[in-house]
Amino acid sequence: MKSLENLLHKAIDRREKLLSVTNALRLVNGAGDGLDGLLIDRFHKHVHVQCLSEHWHKHIKDMSKILTAAMPVDFLIVKTRHGLEFKEEILLGTDPQTIVQEHGIKFGVHLNDGLNCGLFLDMRHNRWLVGQACKGKKVLNCFSYTCSFGAYARFLGAREVINTDISRKVLERGKNNYQLNSLSIADAEFIKADSVSYLQRAFKKGNTFDVIVLDPPSFARHEGKVFQVKNDLPKLMALAVAVLNPGGQMLVTTNYSEIAHADLERILSRGLNGRRVAHIQRVGQDEDFVGSNSFKESFLAGLWVKFL
Repeated sequence: MKSLENLLHKAIDRREKLLSVTNALRLVNGAGDGLDGLLIDRFHKHVHVQCLSEHWHKHIKDMSKILTAAMPVDFLIVKTRHGLEFKEEILLGTDPQTIVQEHGIKFGVHLNDGLNCGLFLDMRHNRWLVGQACKGKKVLNCFSYTCSFGAYARFLGAREVINTDISRKVLERGKNNYQLNSLSIADAEFIKADSVSYLQRAFKKGNTFDVIVLDPPSFARHEGKVFQVKNDLPKLMALAVAVLNPGGQMLVTTNYSEIAHADLERILSRGLNGRRVAHIQRVGQDEDFVGSNSFKESFLAGLWVKFL
């Protein structure tokens, strides 16, 4: 108990400075914090615990006491997943929904709506990086999920943003994120579509963009078609390059641990089709993901590419 308490307090303290930027952050990142198999995320006063091994289940009550003593907690949920087993338990509170903010931008999250809560915390710095490049630009946000990149882009002055995703449900949550930030909503900016198919149609129509975000899932199935990032990423990136305006910028990221930064760079070079690159910046998870890329549960490789 004492060792667990010390490690939890140490993990919380090392992230204290991030509270000036956001009230949504990863408090414990598994092995990176000396707590292998344990992930804890804070969403304002809501706490989301993931136990990736049965070992942590016997410590749940102790963790709850430590966390509620260390910070104000209105809601606490524990999700245990290892192998094919998945179970969840609400230890505190009744309302799983809350609103968080990062860099002054608001997002709605729902801690009891599947494994993901509505905001991927590891992409925080990348959202800011992309958002700052969007003023006056036309932006395409592929695999948009709840449209966090789109909200950043519009909040920071994008001229137009297209969010594409196969799920109408998450696009509706994206619209809610726009409303939270007093952003106007046009249905034409929220497209229920397979992002690969959308890019193909955009190319045929000569529809081009200044900034493109590609954050695909490792695996997805839609209308009988299967997307696998290890097989389909080259085609996806080549399509995005083809509809990017001169001087455009593109972010491409993956959590698939078998694709590293060097692999992304090789894929990019094969899909340039004569386009010239001005600069490539390697990006990854934000600073609260301690030990990032050293274990499978905490991995992100990405490139922020500026074209001539």
